[in-house]
Amino acid sequence: MITGSGFFSSLIANGVKAVIFAVLAYAGIILGKKFRDSRDAKKASSSQEGK
Repeated sequence: MITGSGFFSSLIANGVKAVIFAVLAYAGIILGKKFRDSRDAKKASSSQEGK
């Protein structure tokens, strides 16, 4: 019987890394959208003041 303890520990470690990177990417997308929305809102309000 083959003991795959090294294989499974590597698989779990890589799975955890993938989940962490996915969470970071998702957080970056959400924060980027919020930043863009706030920047666009400021730009829109400043253009309205000039009229």
